Amino acid sequence: MKKYISIYHATRELGGSEEGGWYYWDRKKFRDIAVCFTSHTKVLNALARIQPILKRHPEFVDDYPHLSRLEARVYNGKHGPEEDSEQSCYS
Repeated sequence: MKKYISIYHATRELGGSEEGGWYYWDRKKFRDIAVCFTSHTKVLNALARIQPILKRHPEFVDDYPHLSRLEARVYNGKHGPEEDSEQSCYS
């Protein structure tokens, strides 16, 4: 199955104050990688090249990477959605 990589700008958001508060990652698509990958090894090689770039991208360099960062996410069969958020359970 073909695999695709989408890049997201992820920000840590407060979901609510009930039960001590909880946070979630709000992800908005920044860019899709134009090529598709046909093997797990090719995906890993691409991610190894992408990760250092994400950490120093001038538009998103942040002194607080636990609050805002760029992330690469892998999807099967198509690029990722425009938004890809998830709840986490710690405050």
